[in-house]
Amino acid sequence: MALLTPQKIIDLGTIETVASAAAGGDSFVNSGVEFIHVKNGHASAAYVVTITAQVTNIHHQQFGTVTKSNVTKSVAAGQDAYIGPFKQSAFNDANNRVQITYDAVTTLSVAVLYLDQQ
Repeated sequence: MALLTPQKIIDLGTIETVASAAAGGDSFVNSGVEFIHVKNGHASAAYVVTITAQVTNIHHQQFGTVTKSNVTKSVAAGQDAYIGPFKQSAFNDANNRVQITYDAVTTLSVAVLYLDQQ
C-alpha cells in the first residue's frame, strides 16, 4: 500500500505525476478537496476502483438513518476517470486518510489532485 501525495492544480497548469496502483491498495491524506485520477492503460480489461466509506450510517434529523456506501467506479480499457472529492466525515479513517482498493492493477495508474483554492 502506498501513501499518495496530493498534487495542486494551479492556474498556470499542472503536469501530474502518476503512480502505479499498488496491489494492496493506496491511500492519501484527505482534507475534503482532493480527488483521484485513475488511468487504465490496459488494451482490453476494465478495472474496478473502490473508495471505502469509513462511516456507513448516519442519523439525519429529517430523513432518519442514512446509509453511505463505498464509491465504486469501473474504468474501461484505455479510459481515465476522475473520482471525488470525498467528505471527510464519511471517508476519512483514523489517520485522516482515504483508502483506495483495486480489483487488478496491471497498467493502472493513479494520482491525487486538488484545485488551488486561493
